[in-house]
Amino acid sequence: MKLTMRVKSDKSMKGNLGLHDALPKGKEFPNVPPKGEIWVHKKLSERRRCQVAKHERFENYLMRKKHMNYDEAHKIAEKWEKY
Repeated sequence: MKLTMRVKSDKSMKGNLGLHDALPKGKEFPNVPPKGEIWVHKKLSERRRCQVAKHERFENYLMRKKHMNYDEAHKIAEKWEKY
């Protein structure tokens, strides 16, 4: 599935740098993007937005295709980001 990156304000992001549509909506993630979207915070530089978007795409893949929960997928995506 193709994921489109959208730049959003803090009002939408609720303190998160990036969000994707596979996240569990709830207390930690009150705003979850619609299907097919990744949101990144507008306060980030263009370079950092790209890095966050890559992290979110990979995390989304792990959650949807590998059936990982958020915590598992996030840890792997963080390690992957460093390489």
